Amino acid sequence: MSEHECSIEIPDDNIVDWIIGSLSDVDANPTPQQSSAAKIPRLSRSMVSEKLDYDKYFVPQAVSIGPYYFGQPKLQMMQKRKPFYTMRLLSGNKETLRSLYNKLAEPDMLKDLRSFYEESSTSKYCDKVFTKMMLLDSCFLLYYINPVNGGGDSFFFRHWFIESGEEHCFVRQDLFLLQNQIPFKLLKLVASLADICDLYRIYRFIFDYQPAVFGRDADKLARSLESKLIDTEPDHLLQLLHRARAPNYRSYKGPMNAAKEYYNNNSKTISFPTANQLLDVWIRFQPSETISLGHCDFSKYWCGFSDVVRLPPISLSTTFKPKLLNLIAYETCSDKEAWVTSYVCLLHSLIRNLEDVKVLRKAGVLTSHLGSDNQVLDFFNEIATDLVPRNSTYTDLMDKIQSHYEDWSNTSIFELRHEYRKSPWKYISLLGAFLALFLTAVQTYFTVWSRN
Repeated sequence: MSEHECSIEIPDDNIVDWIIGSLSDVDANPTPQQSSAAKIPRLSRSMVSEKLDYDKYFVPQAVSIGPYYFGQPKLQMMQKRKPFYTMRLLSGNKETLRSLYNKLAEPDMLKDLRSFYEESSTSKYCDKVFTKMMLLDSCFLLYYINPVNGGGDSFFFRHWFIESGEEHCFVRQDLFLLQNQIPFKLLKLVASLADICDLYRIYRFIFDYQPAVFGRDADKLARSLESKLIDTEPDHLLQLLHRARAPNYRSYKGPMNAAKEYYNNNSKTISFPTANQLLDVWIRFQPSETISLGHCDFSKYWCGFSDVVRLPPISLSTTFKPKLLNLIAYETCSDKEAWVTSYVCLLHSLIRNLEDVKVLRKAGVLTSHLGSDNQVLDFFNEIATDLVPRNSTYTDLMDKIQSHYEDWSNTSIFELRHEYRKSPWKYISLLGAFLALFLTAVQTYFTVWSRN
């Protein structure tokens, strides 16, 4: 028996019956694969902060995609429906299903697909079981994405998802978990061979997933993302979402231990001014015109009396939190520049109390659907406490802000500005007193000179 060979027989004319059958065949003595770095890694509990609920934010709640959580009892309801959704996607065409299965079962294709996962998670499944898993999961994803973006039929939503909104929310959340991915090249292949879904629908799905931030011009953003991926195909759907916000894919060259030591011990990170404090030195906040995390800048106007910090807008919600945490986990397991992690660290530096949240929210940098500013404050305290930034763009921005703040914070003008913001009526009274004194002086001057 060859590597990953299965003991059951699957005649060519009976593939459909086998596809709808049970997935229980596992090699008793699997042959070890050649080990390699997994493009879709496992995330151990030790890699996650103790403040975070691992099962809530990193484990699928409704549907398993790929081998890591395949067979979990709580995910069986959706697993049993996948064959039905697969046939709906293919319009009941058994020949198309047969062709897809045969293509995915090719030795080179299987070897490539297995290489995306950690060896211990795939070697226990024979080739036929693994092929079926990849086929059902890719068809499920494409069928889910298609009607979401106006394509396909609406049966999926009309008969199940609309009737169970909570499960629908969990499915959308599960599709962007780091450990719940399938190769993006598999989605492309199935979509192409079956002629069922163009890639633009997948890109549009990324932006529709977060309408509060992306929805302003989702079509344009999707086309822009499509052009960015001409030469650089993502490994999976979560990485595609990451590329939608990250401006480039450079590798981080700095030593992590040194970066962590600098961030923990550098006095600037400890004394970095908050959003509310920056208002005292005439720094205002504005949302960037684009969603790219690289589009942030510090601009000076009117001799430093009307400076602007532009930051990428971010929308906070209960459904956004798992996505954000998995993007951070993806960066933790990657050697790329950590744009998401570093931006969260920057926001955490700016936010220390409720006034800071209010400043960024009124400026349009933060949009909150969490219910209260207290929850926003708790949100960043929970996810950002143990994070270490890995991005020179935000370090340079923080240095400019820090330098400006130090130049102004010990001046008399700063004290007047601070007193005005703390007690506007007190400031106005003081200003009125100065004005009255000035007018008295003018009146006295003209009285004296008019006599002369």
